[in-house]
Amino acid sequence: MSMSQGSGRTGREGMQNGRTFFCGSRDALREALSPRASFVLAYERIALLAHASSEQCVVVAAIDVSGQVVAARRVFHRQAVIVGRHEQCGVRLPALSIALRQVAALVQLDGGACRIHVRDLATRQPFRTEDGKPSAGVTADGPLYVAVGEHALWFVPGSAISPGERSAEAAWNALAPRRFTDRLPPIDAPTHPRVRALVGRDVSEQTRVTHVAPPLLLDSGDAPEVAWGVLRLEAGARKEKRWVSAERLEQGILLGRYSRCSVLLDASEATTSRVHALLMRLGADVWVIDLASTNGIHRAGAPLTADILRDNDRISLGTQVVIGWQRTLHAQA
Repeated sequence: MSMSQGSGRTGREGMQNGRTFFCGSRDALREALSPRASFVLAYERIALLAHASSEQCVVVAAIDVSGQVVAARRVFHRQAVIVGRHEQCGVRLPALSIALRQVAALVQLDGGACRIHVRDLATRQPFRTEDGKPSAGVTADGPLYVAVGEHALWFVPGSAISPGERSAEAAWNALAPRRFTDRLPPIDAPTHPRVRALVGRDVSEQTRVTHVAPPLLLDSGDAPEVAWGVLRLEAGARKEKRWVSAERLEQGILLGRYSRCSVLLDASEATTSRVHALLMRLGADVWVIDLASTNGIHRAGAPLTADILRDNDRISLGTQVVIGWQRTLHAQA
């Protein structure tokens, strides 16, 4: 078992582990449909799923360049959905330019409030948001569009869909405008996030979309910026630990056997997937998310797909690796 930064190299025209990661020329890829065009085409399916739900939900729809809705599903409070080519992904995108596990999204719905957290899984092919900016991570409090390769993805809270009859064009015009801000790395961050763009008509209500910096790799040292918690890994008799900062956790930490992961596990630990789990801090909580892994994540033998890590928690990745988590005494949200 090794906890180190990934070091894989891939040529621009080449492919490294074709089953997992594609790095061909982006010039060969077609652009995803625009936010308006993809929303209008997917609206009927989105509205159908939203109206059929008795609970608060977010509808996720994927639209390809031909205008076909290739996947659509509902995601409920404290649930995650993984987007990629892997057969276990909740939203499958059938294109070789997509990684097996491309994007992870976590939904929080509480008392009418909505938070949608989307993270690129270190694919080196960042998604684009509605303002055209390549991004490795965003958090939105309302409808969100992201372009993943040739596919357009819409995340639409059910509350944003009127229960009455409405045309797709009318529904598009009724969407709250999206305001985009940058959350810069901690050292360079200004007192207030920078406002980038506003998309939409009515400015009385806004959907805030905040860009988050890419995941940070764990270095080989034992003292990162300011330790916010301790991450322990066990595989048989082997044990390692790292002190992890709040900034690293907020941007996301990937665990798996593939070189793009922040925490790199030995290839001999075959029951762990190449990209197995994501740790992500949201406020005072650290979430662990199963990234459509083959052998899953378990707590005390019970399967777990997305949940908050408890202090002194022990989580199994497959059958060979156990991670432990503990907050430091001085950690602050």
